[in-house]
Amino acid sequence: MKILYVITGADIGGAQNHLLYLSEWFSKQGHEVHVVLGEDGPLKQALIRRSIETMVIPIPRTIKIAKDLQALWKVFLFIKKGNYDVVHSHSSKAGIIARLAGFLNRVKKNIYTAHGFVFTDPTLSAKKKTFYLLLEKVFSWMSTNIITVSTYDFQQGIAHGIRAKKMSVIHNGIPGGTILSVAEWEKKQQKLRVMDKKIVGFVGRFSSEKNIDMLLRVATHFKEENNSSVEFWLLGDGPLFDFYQREINIRNLHSMIRLKGLQNHVHEWMDNMHAMVITSHKEGLPYVLLEACGRGLPVISTDVGGVKEVVDPEGNKNLLVKINDDQAMYHKLVSILSNDHLRTEQGRYFLNIASAFTVEQMCEETKKVYYW
Repeated sequence: MKILYVITGADIGGAQNHLLYLSEWFSKQGHEVHVVLGEDGPLKQALIRRSIETMVIPIPRTIKIAKDLQALWKVFLFIKKGNYDVVHSHSSKAGIIARLAGFLNRVKKNIYTAHGFVFTDPTLSAKKKTFYLLLEKVFSWMSTNIITVSTYDFQQGIAHGIRAKKMSVIHNGIPGGTILSVAEWEKKQQKLRVMDKKIVGFVGRFSSEKNIDMLLRVATHFKEENNSSVEFWLLGDGPLFDFYQREINIRNLHSMIRLKGLQNHVHEWMDNMHAMVITSHKEGLPYVLLEACGRGLPVISTDVGGVKEVVDPEGNKNLLVKINDDQAMYHKLVSILSNDHLRTEQGRYFLNIASAFTVEQMCEETKKVYYW
C-alpha cells in the first residue's frame, strides 16, 4: 500500500506525534510511506531519522487565499505523481488542502483525522463557529473516512450534521516502551517523597487553546497562600511563549514558575513532577495526558475533549474540573501535593490506564479504516 500523510505544522505536538507513530508503524509493516509537511521543523528531522521520505510544501496556518491555492496545486500534483492508495491528512488547514487535492485525484481512501474539531472551541464567535462548521461539512463530503480521536468529537460531529457513517473513533496511543513498570514507578515514588519542592508540570504548546492564563491564576493562589514549597515547570514553546514570559514577570510569578522551553526528553522531566495540569479549553485527546499516564503521574485536567474518556469514563472519580474553575484546580492540587498517600494512589490509577492506549492498538485500528 502506498500512503501519504499531510500535516500543516512541523513542530512537535499531539497531532505531529500521532502522525510520526503512524508513519513509523506502517513503514515497518512494509508499506510505502511519504509525508508532506506544511513547514520545516523538528518533525521533519524525526521522520528523516526513521528513513521516511518527507517533502515540505508550504501551507499557511491561517487563511491566505493566494498561498492556499499554490499549496493546493502543489499537493494535487504531488498526489497525482505519487499515485497513492491512501491520503491521510491531519490538522485543520492540511485537512482542507489535502482532502480537496485527494478528491480531485479520486484517491481510493481520502481520510482526515480530527484532533479536535475547530468548531468546538468555546472561545469562537458565533460567526467563526458557523464558518468552520460549514467548512467541515463541505470537506467531510469529500472524505471517504473521518477519524476522531475521542468519542466526544464523534458525538459533536454527529450533533452538527456530519454523517456518522463516515466517522470512527480511534483513540491516540503511546509507545508501550514508554510505560513504566510497577517496579520502576515505585522507585520513582521514593525519589519524589524526599524532594524539597513539590513540582507541578505543564507540557504543551503555548497557544490560545491551552488556556495558560488559568495556570497562572492557579499559581497566583499558591503565591497568595505563601506556599513556597510548590514550583511550576512549564515545558514547551509556541506563538504565545514570549507573551506568557512577560505575563509571569508582570504578575511577579517568576520565583514560582520556571519556563523550561521545548524539551526532547519529556518523560525524564515528568518523572520529576508530583502532578501535572491540563488547563485547555479545547482538545481532542491530549497526548501529554497519555504520556503522564505512562509515567504514573497524577493529572488535574479541565473536563475537555476526550479527557474524561481516559481518566473517568464512568464519571465517578471526581478528577476533572470545569474550564476556568481556578478554585477547583487549586484545591485538587493542594490535596495531592500535601498527601503522599493520595498522590501515589492516584498515580497508580493513572499508570493502570496507560496500557489501554498504545500505538500498536491505534495503528491496528487505523489499518482497518485503510482497508475498509
